[in-house]
Amino acid sequence: MTEITAAAEGDLKAGHLQAGHGLKRELRLRDLVPMQILLLVGVSWAGIAAKQGSTHPMIWIAGCIFFFLPQVAVVTYCVRLWPIEGGVYQWAKFALGPLVGFLSAWNYALYAVLTVSQLGILTVTSLSYALGPKAAWMADSQPLTFAFDGVLLAGVLAINVLGLHFGKWVSHFGTGLMMLLTLTFFVLLFWHPSATVVHPHVNPQMPFAFGWPVWSLLTLNLYIKVAFNAYSGLEQVAVFAGETKNAGTTIALSAWIAAPAAVLIYVLMTGSLLTYVPAGKIDLAGAIPQTLAAAFGGGAGVWIGRGMILALSAFAFCSYSLITAETSRLPMVAGWDAILPTWFTKLSPRYGTPVRSLVVIVGIAAVAAVTASMGAGRQEAFQLLITSGQLSFGLYYCAMFAVPLFTGARFGKRPGLWLKACAVSGLVITIVQCVLATVPIVDVNNTWAYAGKVAGTGLLINLAGIGIYWRGRRAVGRSSALRA
Repeated sequence: MTEITAAAEGDLKAGHLQAGHGLKRELRLRDLVPMQILLLVGVSWAGIAAKQGSTHPMIWIAGCIFFFLPQVAVVTYCVRLWPIEGGVYQWAKFALGPLVGFLSAWNYALYAVLTVSQLGILTVTSLSYALGPKAAWMADSQPLTFAFDGVLLAGVLAINVLGLHFGKWVSHFGTGLMMLLTLTFFVLLFWHPSATVVHPHVNPQMPFAFGWPVWSLLTLNLYIKVAFNAYSGLEQVAVFAGETKNAGTTIALSAWIAAPAAVLIYVLMTGSLLTYVPAGKIDLAGAIPQTLAAAFGGGAGVWIGRGMILALSAFAFCSYSLITAETSRLPMVAGWDAILPTWFTKLSPRYGTPVRSLVVIVGIAAVAAVTASMGAGRQEAFQLLITSGQLSFGLYYCAMFAVPLFTGARFGKRPGLWLKACAVSGLVITIVQCVLATVPIVDVNNTWAYAGKVAGTGLLINLAGIGIYWRGRRAVGRSSALRA
């Protein structure tokens, strides 16, 4: 292991490097690679890239060079230095201080909650396409969306209470569905099931064009959203380091294996979307089911399309179940550090899982789902959930990319120039993403009100986080004084 300072080593031993935390080491490389793909590939980002039109490959390539590869380099460095439960929370705590560490976890947790709260919207939208034109009403039905939120979030909670020995198989199943969907999209680039001799298929635009897009604020917004959001997530399985065998090497290797698979999946998906749907008519809340419905729009093939749309819903459910599992570890680790009450650290006697953290995370996601859908259109509600989460996610990533820039030689060998260049590249993309998170890419009722909601949410989130942190620190100080 990389040599670290005596103080940091003592903190690690007093913390969670040892098996005394009560968590079971369930995960191996064969488990982490499917988890990486499940966390990396989001069902929304290909639709956002397709808004750019045929020149989307250049957006994907630029995002890979300036954000994805730098992310892999930074994650590899950090996880080998601190292979402990908590991921970025722990990295930022040691390199930047406990307040920054806690705020990184706080912002990620809020991002994850807002992401999981989209599950009902995504599922109902998918079903509206799967069941045909007569079911179009479902996509805008708030009562139906709320009902699906309740059922699906209850399922997410049940899976995670059972633990990773069961949850990892849910992840494998979800990744298998994504591989099936990827193969389907590849075939649909060349085979058009609804085409006939009388009515041949005509692409609304070229699926791929290797030329530079015409730059504008919208293009920059799309590029940053794609680069940051579609390509982020490789660090997330590091949260499970305390539940992974040989965590430092295994997590880093899983990132390098999953990375090229994610790039290929995204490019094929975006090309398939543009083969069937005009770029200006992409439904951001359901781009993939929209495309499948258009491709399998007639004859016996319609049932294949509907099956693929349902498979997509199942994939989203598996993905969000894993995000919930990851997020539930953060309150537990903060409880270990005495920032949050030790109530969050209690594990289920039967399953060894942080049940209390899980209940809180799923409960907040349910409240967010209901709140976001009130008084807004479906696409605006969907984008409000995404962009509010993006801002929190961006602040979390700022902390991660700052780690190599401030580590110095305190924990062993000083980070090299290449690693620092990667950190700067990722940090610049992330900062721009935070600014552009307030700019909507769909029509909204009021642009300034929308921006105010996003920015105001981000400010309130961090003020609340600072308040919780200092309350925890004061409680620790009082306990120490009483013991003295």
